[in-house]
This record gives sequence, structure tokens and C-alpha cells, in this order.
Amino acid sequence: MASYANPMIVCDSADFDGTLNKMDRVALVGAADSKSAILSAWIRLDGDDGGVQRFLQGVEGTVQFLFLRGTVNTFRISADNAASTEILLLASDTAYTTSATWLHLLVSWDLAAAAAHLYVNDVEDLAAGPTLTNDTIDYTLADWDFGVAGALINGCLAEFYFAPGQYFDFSIVSNRRKFISASGKPVHLGTTGALPTGTAPLVYQHLDDGEAVANFATNRGTGGNFTIGGTLATGSTSPSD
Repeated sequence: MASYANPMIVCDSADFDGTLNKMDRVALVGAADSKSAILSAWIRLDGDDGGVQRFLQGVEGTVQFLFLRGTVNTFRISADNAASTEILLLASDTAYTTSATWLHLLVSWDLAAAAAHLYVNDVEDLAAGPTLTNDTIDYTLADWDFGVAGALINGCLAEFYFAPGQYFDFSIVSNRRKFISASGKPVHLGTTGALPTGTAPLVYQHLDDGEAVANFATNRGTGGNFTIGGTLATGSTSPSD
């Protein structure tokens, strides 16, 4: 049987300058607490090595969902239950620093099965000893942000996809091909991001080639649009290059 593969696309990227740019919104429309999620993002790191960059943050009181690069330059995803207890913690084994090379982060978790995967550029890079507590992650948080004061993004983002409540085993190559081609390029996720799983994700931030960069705040998924702080620029490169 032939492996499933989405067709490749040509996309643009949004450049966050590390000083002013961010995007935010209130609670994600239709969010529901669950034990699983899929996250896919193309990232070009342009600076601030050794500093914290929060690519996606959800907050309500002391409950948090965090996707960031930390002070030791590894990627990290953590999530709490409704009681503010951290029940998910994944980190990359490798440190990633400023580079013109695009990175593709592909992550999934299912706490009910104690399963998690973290791939960078189609290579498994999950550090040993992840936290995978069989409990429910609080995704119904009051505020969601791309970059926050003190942890802004210095780099470019493209094809950012976040689907709580869904799961793929990314050790299966055909599942990875739904997000990244065999040649390491972005693939078509569908106009609403529904193509990989059949269901649109809560978050899908996308730019067609040549599209106005302000449209990166338009959520093609179901969770509602974001508001830009500052002025985004079109990235000088994209992962399609």
C-alpha cells in the first residue's frame, strides 16, 4: 500500500522582531479539555539564544499551557490540569540556536496511553523522562498568546497548527507525511487545516505565497482570530524555499 502524503505547498512566513511583535486572543472558541493534542510548526530562530521565547502560551490564573524555547535553547511543551498541576512535560534532546535553517516541530501526546512524540525536521528528538500523567489537560484557558512580554519571539513562524483532542503516532512515517514531505518541506493541510485528520484544528495560522502578512493573525482553524501587537513583517525566507 502506498504511503499517505499531502501535496507540497508554497507558503510565506511571518517575522516576529523580538521587541514588539506578538499575537493574542481570549479563549479559543470550541476548546475542550482532553488528554491529547497534535502540534506542528515551522520556526526560524533569528536570535535571543539563551533567552525564553514563548511560541504559544495559554493562561488562566496559575494554569498554563506553554510551547517555548528555554534558556538552554531546547524546545519545551508543558501543560497543567485544572488544579494547576503540571501533567505534561516534553523537551527536545537537542539545543537549537540562531540559524537561517528552518526547523519543523512535530509533536503529539496522549496521556491516557502514556504516549508522546517530538520530531524536529523529521527526526525523533524527545528527551528522556517526559512527564505523561494520565489526567486531563486544561485547554479551556482565558488567554492565548504568540509571544508575551519578557518572552517574545525573535524569528519567523509558518504553518502553525495546534489541535487539542487529536492524536497521531508520529513514529509512523505516513503520519508525519501529513505535515512534512519526504524532502523536508511543508505540505498542504487544507484551507482549514482539516486535511491531516479530517477535523479542523483549533489553531491554524497560514500565509499563502505573497499574501498580506497581517493575515497571519487570521485563524484558518476553528478557535477564532488573533490580534497583532506591533507590526509583523513578511519573512525574508519561508520553509518552502
